[in-house]
Amino acid sequence: MTGTGRIDGRTLRYAGRRDELLDAVTAYVIENGVAELSMRPLAKSVGVSHASLLHHFGSKENLLAEVIERMRGESIPVELTAENLDNPMEILRTWWQVRMQPAQLSRFRVMLEIYVQAVLKPDQNPRFLDRFVGQWLTVLESGLRAAGCPDAEVSARATLVLAQVRGLTLDLLATGDRDRVNRAFETYVDALAVTVAGWSRPS
Repeated sequence: MTGTGRIDGRTLRYAGRRDELLDAVTAYVIENGVAELSMRPLAKSVGVSHASLLHHFGSKENLLAEVIERMRGESIPVELTAENLDNPMEILRTWWQVRMQPAQLSRFRVMLEIYVQAVLKPDQNPRFLDRFVGQWLTVLESGLRAAGCPDAEVSARATLVLAQVRGLTLDLLATGDRDRVNRAFETYVDALAVTVAGWSRPS
């Protein structure tokens, strides 16, 4: 309500359509980054009141956690699931091809910005840290188990895969040397394939 008792039309814009509001917020964050993100300019840009934005997301930290979850969901290829893990090497290559698309690189750049902020202030960003690391590890661990990875190695192997892919993506963003980074990725996948070939798949 406004001071005159009237309902602010901006507050009603996304009434009952929270997913559409999150889409608009996500697009704004991808375009503008998070270094100087402020809730009031964000609210104005997406066409809602500041109060409405707080009503939907509670805080800037919660909003960014949901933005990351939305971007993460859009970036996971359908093949990268526990039900489609017959060929881990092809799954990794599919994941890599998706990450190399310009739109996905823009999303990863934003994720890095938020990751740095979360590392500096972990007590304010627990949801983000869980989503940025924990959920990806769960997916990768499922794939490695399906490929026959010994249980004692699953966590470490998943961590290594995640670190390699993210590190190479960061290298590409920093240098723009796509050919070199792609060759490095293929070298890693080939080495992993040799390891996987030595595992016994679960019956």
